Amino acid sequence: MIRISKLSGINKSKDIDAFLITSGAAVKYFSGYFYQFETGPSPFHLLPAALLIVPGKAASLIIADNEAGAANELAPGVVAMPYKSYGYTQASDPVKQFLLQLLRAIKLQKIKNGRIGVEQGSLPHAVVQSLRREFPKMEWVDITPDITKLRVVKDEDEIGAIRAAAGLCDIGQASVIKHARPGMTELELFAVVRHDMEAAAGGRIPLMADLVSGERTATGGGGPSKRVISEGDLILSDLTPCLNGYWGDSCNTIAVGDAAPSRKRTFKRVKEALAIGIDATRPGVRAMDIDALMREHIGSYPHHGGHGVGVMYHEEPRIVPYNKTVLAPNMIIALEPAVYMKDYGVRLEHLLRVTESGCEVLTQFKHSFDQSSVKK
Repeated sequence: MIRISKLSGINKSKDIDAFLITSGAAVKYFSGYFYQFETGPSPFHLLPAALLIVPGKAASLIIADNEAGAANELAPGVVAMPYKSYGYTQASDPVKQFLLQLLRAIKLQKIKNGRIGVEQGSLPHAVVQSLRREFPKMEWVDITPDITKLRVVKDEDEIGAIRAAAGLCDIGQASVIKHARPGMTELELFAVVRHDMEAAAGGRIPLMADLVSGERTATGGGGPSKRVISEGDLILSDLTPCLNGYWGDSCNTIAVGDAAPSRKRTFKRVKEALAIGIDATRPGVRAMDIDALMREHIGSYPHHGGHGVGVMYHEEPRIVPYNKTVLAPNMIIALEPAVYMKDYGVRLEHLLRVTESGCEVLTQFKHSFDQSSVKK
């Protein structure tokens, strides 16, 4: 209930009587329930889950019955209310069953009218229609920006979860260095890297990754392909694993064999820019100023200088030229300066925790351009 209690500020400032949380990220943040999104939306669910919160009362998690096992991971004060989803003896109707259980939860909480805080962008039309018919006097208030702000500063358990995900990043980057060789495809390399990360995690994990080689690095990234890696190629590996609902993020660029001296010099400049960004990361510094410092050193590049990481792989604070957000302790940010040339690119990234006096680097691997110097 610790994070649910943070809603009291929104409750007071916007006079909210109840909250209906429907985005996967916010449901995880407040309830502990993690939707295994890598398999995609289920044909037997309207939503992965919805969380009904009335201040001062136990929260209700509306969840499909085939997800009820996840109730063991719920935060204290959150009660699962499963609805019938998949069945083989009769046609399933997940929309109807979800709505029936949601309406039941609302009536159990004795909500008949008032102001309901919702996440407008993740609230299905079917839910809106049903609730408007049943409760015509309710007023719906979008609280999406408020929840985004709540999540910016992390709690200790969140930092621990992100630290564990960062550890998987380190394992993945070490695997790239260890296994990359001429003659293998990007897909073959990715398969080995993923295996090593999941073996360390002890199970399957969602993994978003840029893994490109050769001239494909000039585009800034992309999924692994059947392209064959050649001697002298650069490999850009941006690994973003999700472990139990919290993300890690890191990027490295290595050379397979000997690379042109100009590319080594580019790597050095990007590494210097990242170090400048890390040195500047501390409480009281604006996000836009860190972005500017890195660009001043290497020139501009066609993406952000970094971003927040938590229950989403990109969240506030965004490290971009327009963002005046002032950093505070226990914000988690990734910095990723880059240089992209006509036929190659270099991007490097570390994940950081803002501390009371500076920052802690959560990803521990060392960026090294020369594969042979670190490969065992």
